Amino acid sequence: MVPRRVVVGYNELLARKDKTGAVQTLRDHLHGAGRLAESFEDEFSATAKTAALLHDLGKATEKFQRYLLSDDGRRGDVIHAWQGAFVVNDFETEPGSQKIAQELLEMVISRHHGGLPDCIAMNGDEGFFDRLTDETESDEKYSYQEVLNNLSELNLDTSNMFSESVKDVTGLFRAMKDSGVSTCDSMCFFLGLYVKYIFSRLVDADRLDAACFESKRTYVPNEADWEALLERFQKNLSAFDSSSEIGAVRKRVSDLCREASGRRTGIYKLSVPTGGGKTLSSLNFALHHALKTGKRRIIYVIPFLSITAQTSKVFRDILDLDDDGDVLLEHYSSVGMDDESAVGRKLSEVERESEDEGERQRKLAAERWDSPIIVTTMVQFLETVMSAKGTKLRKFHNMTDSVIIFDEIQSLPTNTINLFNEVVSFLSSMLGCTILLCSATQPLLERTERKNLLLSDHPELIEVPEGDVAKLKRTNIVASVEQKTCDELASIVLERARENGNCLAIVNLKSEAENICRALRELDDRHEFEIVHLSTSMCGKHRMDKLNHVRALLDGESRSRVICVSTQLIEAGVDISFSCVVRAMAGLDSILQAAGRCNRNGESSEAKSVYVYPVKDETGLNNLKDIQTGKELTDQLVREYPNEDLLSKGMLEEYYGRFLARLQERPDAMDYALPGGESKTAYGLLSFNTRGRGEYRNRHDGGEYPYAFAQGFKTVNDGFHVIPNLTKDIVVRYGRASELLDRLADLDDLREKVRVLRLLQQYSVSLFDRDFDLLYQKRAFILVNKEFNIYALDSSYYDDVYGVLRESEMPVMMI
Repeated sequence: MVPRRVVVGYNELLARKDKTGAVQTLRDHLHGAGRLAESFEDEFSATAKTAALLHDLGKATEKFQRYLLSDDGRRGDVIHAWQGAFVVNDFETEPGSQKIAQELLEMVISRHHGGLPDCIAMNGDEGFFDRLTDETESDEKYSYQEVLNNLSELNLDTSNMFSESVKDVTGLFRAMKDSGVSTCDSMCFFLGLYVKYIFSRLVDADRLDAACFESKRTYVPNEADWEALLERFQKNLSAFDSSSEIGAVRKRVSDLCREASGRRTGIYKLSVPTGGGKTLSSLNFALHHALKTGKRRIIYVIPFLSITAQTSKVFRDILDLDDDGDVLLEHYSSVGMDDESAVGRKLSEVERESEDEGERQRKLAAERWDSPIIVTTMVQFLETVMSAKGTKLRKFHNMTDSVIIFDEIQSLPTNTINLFNEVVSFLSSMLGCTILLCSATQPLLERTERKNLLLSDHPELIEVPEGDVAKLKRTNIVASVEQKTCDELASIVLERARENGNCLAIVNLKSEAENICRALRELDDRHEFEIVHLSTSMCGKHRMDKLNHVRALLDGESRSRVICVSTQLIEAGVDISFSCVVRAMAGLDSILQAAGRCNRNGESSEAKSVYVYPVKDETGLNNLKDIQTGKELTDQLVREYPNEDLLSKGMLEEYYGRFLARLQERPDAMDYALPGGESKTAYGLLSFNTRGRGEYRNRHDGGEYPYAFAQGFKTVNDGFHVIPNLTKDIVVRYGRASELLDRLADLDDLREKVRVLRLLQQYSVSLFDRDFDLLYQKRAFILVNKEFNIYALDSSYYDDVYGVLRESEMPVMMI
């Protein structure tokens, strides 16, 4: 018999030891993690429990026990994750639910310390499951026979556990059939999401049990008190002024959403004209629906990072929530500063060393998403569900039994449509989520060729009466097909500003915004207007300062004369109102969003005009296919229907129908093409994976791939980025940036370094590859902090009006 214990004084196998020398037994850890994994949600709890009970079986070896107690060796030296997968692999199984349950458990158990694998190597040479053989099990490094000898000490009924997991898989297939999942690709996609879901529960249970042991605390779920939140919501909502025409319409829309809250769990559309109070109306529905259906949380997904703080403040104010409370979590990552970036990884290391208990709790909440209300971004949502890594996927299971609201759904990146459709359909039909797709202009997501969005019967949540739609109409679209240069458009903007007192001009490209702004400064030689520029060439703090300045000018008693020239960043959700808007021609959805910044609160009883012109020579749109397509289709509609209201329901449906048809002319346009060729898509790799199976067959003399799972989880994880082609953030010399960089260099205290790094994020600009390379060649930035790999732009390349410049306005003297 192989010895079980190796140090005198310990009568049981151990799982871990903390800094004080206290130990947790392996049996306690496995059963503790098993109870947690089982308790998180009712759905598929047997499989989650089985995975947790078996995940650390490799610790039942002399080698691991010596490593743990001797403090000799490095973390990860002793392999202890694969042994649980070997136990599952030893079960005799039949094709179908048994085989699927077996492969799923093998994957999540063996990879619970890192990330899910590619089930088939991209060259087809070897499958992940090919490693699970008798020969592998007998490798001395796994000490597998010793693990088997010690199983009896851990009180594990492995046979019964596996049988219950098979029942879960059978239930999954039954639920798929009942929900209308019929195609092979969709079924495989759902199976892959099921793997991620069980993986999420295992990772969370494992880490949470370890954290409870180390903190000597018992885990208590953060449960919502919907009744108390609703009481606050209704009290504060009743204080809103509904005496005006628009206020009365917003109240009626909100009341309709509340009345619809009794509808069954499903996927719905909330179509409300711009200015109709969609944000609070959707929250009204969500709070009542959560109370009636027992939903655990509300997740509000916003398309743009720039409006997360604004939305969170609206929610905190209406619900009387403190900024530091645990009811609402605002979670997003700045590009270049997330956990995957070099700076982010270093920042995480420093945070782990310096964080206090409050910081640990906030970080845990962000990693787990167990707060009752979550405000996040579409980038965070998509990159979570497309990830293969435990740290990101840990929160996935906490989306179960939620109301998930997607604001401005028309902003969903078109190359992710089929991925998005599968994910929300899985969340709704398999995990009990109610999905709300909100927009003034609903895209036709359900009409893709895959038809993989499982909308509810009668999917429109409410019908806004035509009379109220008319009352919310505060603008008229005046569209021209006559192309204008930037100089000509600048003249038009100045003329419209003189007629209306102020004007907002929105263009498609940063270069256009800068050119028009420069032209306006020359044209306005009498300085009639304050001219403000906004684009992502400016750091976040710079943009926010300018936006607040414009608001102050517009909201003052005199309604100061101001012209703002901006890229699309000002369109969706930004609460600002101009008397006139000029928009470079783009898709009708963008034009509608632009119109939402005009006469927003009905300052004028008469509808104000939004002028649309195509801009000449927009060669920059060659790299922005969706904007280019939208512009072309809008131009077609203006020519074909010169007397129609472009923003009528009929025109919007015609536009989206044409847009969808145009997308489907491009192979895999909605499947997210990955680097390495057109046939390699995220959707393909996460569904049946025809490509991978074919490569496997070619490498194995025509033999068919013999396993149920073929998903390329890791390849999709490595290649999926909602915002592509961004290299890194460059800190710019604006505001307090230089002061903060100097302080960072002088600091020794880790906690203070973390605080300064967080502050520096708002002084950074994300550069596309071409801009980064151009500035690099000009030696326009230098490495100013080696510890955190921070680059800073020379001040001569940053302008207080335009932000990052491609050409310096003075000789570079720093090198």
